[in-house]
Amino acid sequence: MGKTKENSKRVFIIVIVVAFLLSSIGFTGLVIWEMTKGKKDDPTADLQKQLQDQLNQQNKEGEMQAEPLEGFQATPFDKASVSQLKVETLKEGSGVVATADSTVKVNYFGWTSDGAIFDSSKKSDTVSPIEFKLSEVIPGWTQGLTGVKAGSTVRLTIPGAMAYGDADTGTGRPYGPLAFVVEVIEVK
Repeated sequence: MGKTKENSKRVFIIVIVVAFLLSSIGFTGLVIWEMTKGKKDDPTADLQKQLQDQLNQQNKEGEMQAEPLEGFQATPFDKASVSQLKVETLKEGSGVVATADSTVKVNYFGWTSDGAIFDSSKKSDTVSPIEFKLSEVIPGWTQGLTGVKAGSTVRLTIPGAMAYGDADTGTGRPYGPLAFVVEVIEVK
């Protein structure tokens, strides 16, 4: 009878250990599934998210208001007229020409068709340039800044399909056509 009781205890302990291991494996699998279920096959999605997180962090610091760059303003535009990317050179630079794979350092501000500024490298009169690879941002920036020389300032008017889409996806990003003034400080 003593051996049977001892064996029952061992079986009980083994069952508990196995149950614990299975639940741990299941929980780990659930966490991995949750982390990957929203990801797309787009290889730049993670990089764009990191850039957006960096921009959001800049926005949150001191809850500073995004401002236009010195000498420029956000002007409303007819969103129905934005069917393709428009690049206007406001100041021609003389530096290195950007390619789609270049890393650029820029100052910028962006606004929606109603003239509302949604992001800027200038906040509370402080300009903080941002650096990134052109291959890691929205297509409107990649295509719009390709061929632009360091030292240039351009205005990009970008259709929604080349920005964050034409419909609100609940991400907090602006949607529809967007406009930006971009000062290209450096091209690497």
